[in-house]
Amino acid sequence: MNKMIVTALAVAVAALAGAPSAARADGFFVDGRYGRSDFDGSGKDVALGINGGYRWGAFGLEGGYTDLGSLDHGHTYIGTPGGGSSGLHSGIDLSGWTLGANGHFNLNPNWYLSARAGLFHWKADMDLVGVAQNAEFSGNDWYAGVGIGYDVSERFGVGLNYDRYHARKSGLDFDADALSVNTEFRF
Repeated sequence: MNKMIVTALAVAVAALAGAPSAARADGFFVDGRYGRSDFDGSGKDVALGINGGYRWGAFGLEGGYTDLGSLDHGHTYIGTPGGGSSGLHSGIDLSGWTLGANGHFNLNPNWYLSARAGLFHWKADMDLVGVAQNAEFSGNDWYAGVGIGYDVSERFGVGLNYDRYHARKSGLDFDADALSVNTEFRF
């Protein structure tokens, strides 16, 4: 899975490096996302996100919030980065704030490639098996993503995106991927 992600990111970066980038007007944007999260093969759920920011031509800054949903399929082991397991849980909710940079690279007047990366300030709420209280973990890690889309007009576009959210703490791995459809409004 990790080799596939690295390969996809390398192909996207190479495509972005060679893509013509007709300068788009400077301005603010708001981006909404709806899709599917995957907790490293352990379970899937609905992923939602909203971003906003400012773009200078093809490059910009963004900030937003993402809810990667819940991993709820009863008494599943939590994987550790080195393999193995660290305990039983009956559910995990993962969400967080993002702050980073993005790019919107035009292939022609309508089609574009996009890329984004930055800081992911996440929180994971975990229901532990056999324990009355829930455990809460939080941390600062990274997110990165690539996408392709179509600008319906100068102010509105739709796209398909793949994002990776890295979230690990104390040997616990909450990493998740998200495949989503987005709409972007520019003003």
